[in-house]
Amino acid sequence: MNTNDPNPSPAPLSWKNSVLLGLAIAFLSLALRLPSIGESLWVDELHTAWAVSDGIQDVPYRAAMGNQASLYFLIVWVWTQLAGLHEWSLRMPSLAGGVLCVGLITGIAHRWTRDAWVAIGCGLIAAIDIDWIFFATEARVYGFVQVVAVLQILLAWQILQHDRWHDWAWLVVVTIGSFYLHYSTLLFSVCLGACMLLLVDSRPLRKHLLMAAACIAMGVAISLPHLASIFERRENWAQFITATSRNEWTRWGTALAALLPLAGLATIFARNWSAEAKRAVLTGGVVFLPIAVAWATTATGLAALFFGRYLISSETLIPLLLASLASLVPAAAWRRGGLVVSLVISCGLRTPSYLGPMRGEDWQAVTQAVSQKLESTPEPTDVLIAAGLIETDILRFPTKHLPPFTERWETYARLPIESIYSLPEHAGQHYGLTYTNPGEATPRYRHRSVPNRPVVLIVRGTKETADQVVQNFLSSVPDRKYEITAPQTQTARVQWRVLLPQDMDLQAEN
Repeated sequence: MNTNDPNPSPAPLSWKNSVLLGLAIAFLSLALRLPSIGESLWVDELHTAWAVSDGIQDVPYRAAMGNQASLYFLIVWVWTQLAGLHEWSLRMPSLAGGVLCVGLITGIAHRWTRDAWVAIGCGLIAAIDIDWIFFATEARVYGFVQVVAVLQILLAWQILQHDRWHDWAWLVVVTIGSFYLHYSTLLFSVCLGACMLLLVDSRPLRKHLLMAAACIAMGVAISLPHLASIFERRENWAQFITATSRNEWTRWGTALAALLPLAGLATIFARNWSAEAKRAVLTGGVVFLPIAVAWATTATGLAALFFGRYLISSETLIPLLLASLASLVPAAAWRRGGLVVSLVISCGLRTPSYLGPMRGEDWQAVTQAVSQKLESTPEPTDVLIAAGLIETDILRFPTKHLPPFTERWETYARLPIESIYSLPEHAGQHYGLTYTNPGEATPRYRHRSVPNRPVVLIVRGTKETADQVVQNFLSSVPDRKYEITAPQTQTARVQWRVLLPQDMDLQAEN
């Protein structure tokens, strides 16, 4: 008898029970996510809003300006044509993906372990996790990436068991789709292929794997020019992604801690190389290998990939790795007991402190306050915005490109105030500021602005950040003098200041 098999003569497992368990935990996860669905969008989400706010012909290039693939944005564009442009509608696709992913995790865990209690525990760990809640309530692609990662590992395991052509076809399609959702998933897919290659036990299977890899490579190749341009700017990400990041080490330490109880039990009970052990190696490989590679590329300066968003596929599979480890523990009492300890660890380390707003960038409130100010000010007023978008450094230098190219980047720099949140029509101009030396007047502003015109300066950051941005701006225009005021309506991470021009000649006489 195989001691790794929880039931020597397992009865057929009901798909109905697996589906019902998945639906139950999915509805619970929905309830935990709804309180965050209506809060103000933060700047990354505002890129999504800007990308889908006009015609479908604008979506691909606007996505590319944010270093993103366009598939997710095209899906959101179609949806918002039906639902309109609102906080909840922009986040609804991610919410659907995140909730679906929790249900899939629960159902698959039930199929793999044949234990409803273990499946519920794995589903709950996914449902309560702070990262899962955050990404499911964010108007970004990561909720979709999570679903695709689950499908990839499920198809890979099916292939290693049965080597069926339709599983290969779906794996190729899903993997290419994952890449065009977010380019960083290529790391996960390559690591998945490497793990499959390690575990194949027949020459035909190895041949099929290489053929699938060739098909995927052809599907990815058409985006190589865009990837190359992103790679050339990789130093931009190195400014905030490091191999020693405390946030990332905390993220992975707390997320992986839940594995310890069942990993210990599996080590004790597992004796033979079984199908369950093979599945645990596959799942563990695609959890740990991408993290290790991302850390190495970041530490060596090759590419800054050691970042939770870029590794969300690996993080998504931690509950399924728990299920794989649980299937190696034959005694139900030990298996469930280990899962309970894992759930307690996750509750202690990975749950949000409250259910509600999670981002802290209230662009909606600040935009409304600035709108009221502009409507009550009769004289022309310029609006400057320092949104902290790393791609806007292109505005630091005079460009030899045609005006439409320059205007696109100017529009990109102003996207937080020119999409879902917009300012009223008023006399005056809008100018975007750069990521490096934020607040420093751009060549376009110096060339086109009127010296004696009031300025509203909007800053993504804290009060201290806003004050520094104002000083950077004043230092870059020494020929102008302003009186600075901070209006009453401010938010924790979005600030604004009003700069009123002063007569320097008059002050010099005094």
